[in-house]
Amino acid sequence: MLILSLEKDHSPLRSTELSDILSVSDSYLKKILRKLVLAEIITSNPGKDGGFQLARSVEKISIYDVYSALEGNACEMKKSGIGNRIFIYGKDFEQEEEKVMSVFERANEAFCNELRKLKISELLSKEHYRYGTIDFRTMMKELKN
Repeated sequence: MLILSLEKDHSPLRSTELSDILSVSDSYLKKILRKLVLAEIITSNPGKDGGFQLARSVEKISIYDVYSALEGNACEMKKSGIGNRIFIYGKDFEQEEEKVMSVFERANEAFCNELRKLKISELLSKEHYRYGTIDFRTMMKELKN
């Protein structure tokens, strides 16, 4: 997200360029990028001059948006039910499980609320993300030489 935010003139970057910059597998990165496209956080433009770009301003994208795009509904807690298969005294166990789940649910909701508050723009200098000031393509070519 930060790379796309800072790319010079907000030009699209191909997944291969992004994977080179991040030093990660292109196939792995494509899976992540696909999730971000489906969540409408980035766009995918096919073609010779295509690539990935932000779908909206970094001032409108929260860390939660990215997290939930990658992790699914991040604030939804589910019981596994495994305790019922282990403990004989199911009724007592269910009450204790509810106590624990309640604590986890409150903690998880607080976590998600904090992620919602933090926008991508708060991690960047406004003059850099407003216009896009880093030419990652040229930078990577220079590093390879």
